[in-house]
Amino acid sequence: MSGSKRGRTDRTSGPHVAPSGRFFLIPWHIGDVRDLTFNALWLVRRLDFLLVEDVESARRDLIRLRADPRAKTLVAVPRDSDPALTARVLSALAGGDVGLVASGGIASFVDPGAWLVSELRRLGVSLVATAGASALTTMLALSGIEWRAKTTSNFTFAMFFDEDGDGRADGRFIALARRREPLFVFLKKSEVARCMALLEPVVKDRPVTLYFDLAKSPPEKFPLSGVVRARACSQWRRELSSLPWDRIDDVSLMVGP
Repeated sequence: MSGSKRGRTDRTSGPHVAPSGRFFLIPWHIGDVRDLTFNALWLVRRLDFLLVEDVESARRDLIRLRADPRAKTLVAVPRDSDPALTARVLSALAGGDVGLVASGGIASFVDPGAWLVSELRRLGVSLVATAGASALTTMLALSGIEWRAKTTSNFTFAMFFDEDGDGRADGRFIALARRREPLFVFLKKSEVARCMALLEPVVKDRPVTLYFDLAKSPPEKFPLSGVVRARACSQWRRELSSLPWDRIDDVSLMVGP
């Protein structure tokens, strides 16, 4: 995927010529390092300037992959726009390629960095997205839904955030749940009970599937890794307290059609 034409005029800062380097969006595994692609491994070893969510975690990952972090510039990407970081990335791109590495799954999807991707595209930088592991597509594969059927050819994706105090976020989520199509949800494990309480009067007996620690290893650390269970909300609300939450890292859910 390439950005807009180079050499165009930036409306906010005068004439701008895009740098020659390319900006790579590098996916990461979602729990099992063996799911890391050859392309991602090649890129993190080749590139000298890498943007990451957490520098210390990235440094440990590079050491495990025999990519010396001392030979690289590792920079943390904030959630919100940072003009100083944009300028630093543009300077690095003038001398070569730069990578944005996901902490898990696809870069800038849930991890920080979407604002930077948007800004670099606006400035005409060449963007290269590479394929890799994804929690969402793993959920789709495990859903058991025949996506070519006319009745289930659509789905909705949502992030379930903490209540913002005015009820609007919950209202938007409930509106999505009313749709008669599969709803895939990313959420914190601490929010599962509240999410179920909101869903129960809306989805009633529609099956709700919980996905535990997708693709994580080893099983000794993640005993529910790959476990997928479907229940009605009312049954889930009775069973949630009996789950070994101290040994569960991630959870996501799907509301069936």
